Amino acid sequence: MVSLNLKVDEMKKTLLALMIPSLLLMGTTQAVELYNDQTNSVNMIGWLGFAALNDGHETSVIDNFSRVGFRFDRQEKNGWSSFAHTEWGINMVTSDDGLIYTQGQGGGQLSASKNSDFLFNRLGYVGMSHEKWGKISFGKQWGAYYDVAYTTDVLNAFTGWSVGAYTFGDGGLTGAGRADAALQYRNTFGNLHVAVQYASKQNSDVALYDGSGAPLKDGSELSFEPSYGASVTYNFTDKFKVLAGFNRGDFTGNLAGQEVDNTNQIIGIGAQYGSFYQYAPGRDADGLYVGFNAHKSEQNELVGGDLYDSTGAEFIVAYQYDNGFVPTVLLTYQDLDTDVDTAIQGKWTRQFAVLGLHYRYSRDTIMYVEAKIDFSSMDDKAYEDLQDNNYAVGIRYFF
Repeated sequence: MVSLNLKVDEMKKTLLALMIPSLLLMGTTQAVELYNDQTNSVNMIGWLGFAALNDGHETSVIDNFSRVGFRFDRQEKNGWSSFAHTEWGINMVTSDDGLIYTQGQGGGQLSASKNSDFLFNRLGYVGMSHEKWGKISFGKQWGAYYDVAYTTDVLNAFTGWSVGAYTFGDGGLTGAGRADAALQYRNTFGNLHVAVQYASKQNSDVALYDGSGAPLKDGSELSFEPSYGASVTYNFTDKFKVLAGFNRGDFTGNLAGQEVDNTNQIIGIGAQYGSFYQYAPGRDADGLYVGFNAHKSEQNELVGGDLYDSTGAEFIVAYQYDNGFVPTVLLTYQDLDTDVDTAIQGKWTRQFAVLGLHYRYSRDTIMYVEAKIDFSSMDDKAYEDLQDNNYAVGIRYFF
């Protein structure tokens, strides 16, 4: 088992990594066209979102995963087209400033300290596509494994907790979520869609910190080797499909003089019926939506600074009525593989239900209420106390 404390900015934004549209998998769901000369086109994609979130103790107004992106497309010769996609998350609610008090003669002085950026990178990739030869892309993009995970990762506030794609924040390091430095190939053969991926950072070293947040000075060093993954999707009908996928990489190095050679891996299956409005082309969706995924992973679930093997699953059912109301129910389950050699030695099972009601005031303006009802079971009361009931009320303005 690998034990580590990673000081990664994305880990401080876990909530921001949970609800993300699969733009690469499904194309631009809706966009504002900024330019089109029949050869080149530029579209703006994104939304602004806000929510009042109660975490079981207090209520705060938070940014609800606001982002803005640009999609560039160009018609090339011989049936090829090229594309590029950039996307940034936006902190719309607070500048996350801290206050610094400087003592001086006759008193003190307050000044502001910036703790986070207004914009942060989410996606950035370029590629080429052909109707027959498929699509190849390079950069930070949705991983091949996310094809499986996104089937339930569709709600606004409480979702994606047990899909296994977001290790270390956004899954960029492992390649299962928003993969960093990834080379990806996709193609469709009849009813079968295939995706394969290779991801490798130029510098794969992992920054290591002790429990107090100070860099380790005992000679410890750790690298995450290039990862690879794949997924297959079979469309039985226009509405129903089944999926399977995997992603794998390796940690190598040493921690406090102990050699480390551990595999990070996830294998999963999924199924989907219908379309959820946030990911449907033009956000045109109606009727029943059902999504499911389940996975088994090794050294992929980060809890209390330690990596664990785990089993997880999510199931969602939603129905969009013609009057704009979309009731939803999500069930999520995550169980850590613990034993006498792990930091957590007893039972650790996180499970909860999410009851939601979304209202589509128009196609591009959504109001919602979501309630997370927890019934986790953990032997360690300190961990179980962290699994509170949560509630959120919010709005999203798509453009």
